[in-house]
Amino acid sequence: MLKITGFTRGYLRRIIVVLILLALWASAVPRVSAASDWDSALDEIHNLYTDYTGLQAVLKSEIQRNQELRKQNNTALAAINVQLQATNAARLAGLRSEAEAVQKKHAPLLEQYTSLGRQATAARKANNLKSATLLEIKRNKLKTAAAAARAEVKLTASALAEAKALTAASNKPAKDALAPIANLKKQVTAQNKLLSAAQAERSEADKSYKAAVKAGDAAKAAAAMKLSYSKMVQIRTMVGQMYSWEQQISTALRAAALKLPK
Repeated sequence: MLKITGFTRGYLRRIIVVLILLALWASAVPRVSAASDWDSALDEIHNLYTDYTGLQAVLKSEIQRNQELRKQNNTALAAINVQLQATNAARLAGLRSEAEAVQKKHAPLLEQYTSLGRQATAARKANNLKSATLLEIKRNKLKTAAAAARAEVKLTASALAEAKALTAASNKPAKDALAPIANLKKQVTAQNKLLSAAQAERSEADKSYKAAVKAGDAAKAAAAMKLSYSKMVQIRTMVGQMYSWEQQISTALRAAALKLPK
């Protein structure tokens, strides 16, 4: 039988203590690691918070700036279009009314003259020379009046066309200055769709951040805050580009205003 001496018992005790310490240390490692990750996430939130809130305020201000400039541009464009439409408006309206009145006045005569010609042609094709002759006589009787009517219709139509051409020439410099605006507005619209998508993604990130904060999950809160911040950076770039386009629209509008007919 093995005898346990005092030396042996002391040695065994030391081995048991070492094993217990090793077990405690091993079980403590995951908790220490988790605590370290949690603290690290809190540090990330703390370090980013000032930049996050600052960028949020800047972005809000820049979006409002864009909206105000767009509103000013739309108002200016509408005013310029009203002025362009007003160029020679009274004269054009008078000539248009005159042309319509002359055309209406002579319409029955010209229709009758044209109809007699068609009937005479049809009679000749049918070898009905008697009817063709009678129809030609009736048509020839109206020939002078029809020619005079056509001349008057042509004269009033020509006067209207000339006035329209002069008006178009007067408006051309301003319209040429406005020409780039259509494409710029298309770019703004396309960019605005991309911006809306980015804002939706940022909104989802903000919801995740709030939910993680409520749950006390620092790691998820930090990740959501970083995602929201990156989306704000992206949105700010888009907003800046849109502002640049709105400024170009403003420049075109000022140029067009200077070129409006006096």
